[in-house]
Amino acid sequence: MLKVFRVWGEDGMRAVLIGAALCALQACAHVTPAHQAHEPASDATPPSPAEPSPERRDYTAALADGEIVKIDNPYGDVRLRFGGYAHALEINAVVQQPAAAAPIEMEALKVKEYYVFSPRLPAGTALADAQRVDLVAFIPLGHPVIVRTESGLIESRGLRGDIDLSTVTGNIAIRGTQGSVQASAGIGSIEASFDTAPPGSRQRLETTTGNIVLAVDDHLDAELVLASSGVFATEFSLDVEPLAGQEPNKRARAVVGADDKKARIDLSSRRGEIRLLRRSAFTSPSGKPVEQEQEDNDSD
Repeated sequence: MLKVFRVWGEDGMRAVLIGAALCALQACAHVTPAHQAHEPASDATPPSPAEPSPERRDYTAALADGEIVKIDNPYGDVRLRFGGYAHALEINAVVQQPAAAAPIEMEALKVKEYYVFSPRLPAGTALADAQRVDLVAFIPLGHPVIVRTESGLIESRGLRGDIDLSTVTGNIAIRGTQGSVQASAGIGSIEASFDTAPPGSRQRLETTTGNIVLAVDDHLDAELVLASSGVFATEFSLDVEPLAGQEPNKRARAVVGADDKKARIDLSSRRGEIRLLRRSAFTSPSGKPVEQEQEDNDSD
């Protein structure tokens, strides 16, 4: 029971007020809310399941002379490297396989003039979280390559043959190819570096909305045709033609080097930016262009 005393005078009234406040604080300090009386202390957020450890698997195959290699990987990236002069294909696969997920099988078969390598899940199953397959393929001299991915990167370095690369939403990077190039990306970008174009070749880089960057030197010896509703950016002279009511809404032409070899390169995007850049060649003490020497010694 709280007893109230009436005290006259300023000092007396102040003492009563302070005393009442201290009593109230002391009473609150010993009150535990009912919903907390028997509630145990909560633990920290449980850790997320560990990522599956990558597993490497290696595959080899003997190729017939001129046999086409087709790689169809909907579950990750594909990187192409020069594989030497023997007709031997090597593919290194890095697989991330969660314990409860259906296993991805590596299917390899020969169909007429094609050697086909295509990772596949069992019918009726879907890709699990953190499940993927990334491939590195070493392609020997003179063997054309076809690569298809869904969202994975496609990267080609130093190949000695024709390449045909296509991805739905991934990006494409091409450097040092001694052959004809066909490359297609949807919303992804394409970045490429070309040496002299094969005489009479018709090469194409195409996206839906992704950007295209092509670097060439003055010895390309080809006509270039650019088409886009986006921006053209270039270090070469362009003749631009409006295409009213069309998409792309403009087309441009440029000749780099000699145009008597009838080579042509088409760069096309509906809405993406197209950059045509001049590349300077540097030579090493061996006399080779630096880029070529690096590719000759590249074993990645």
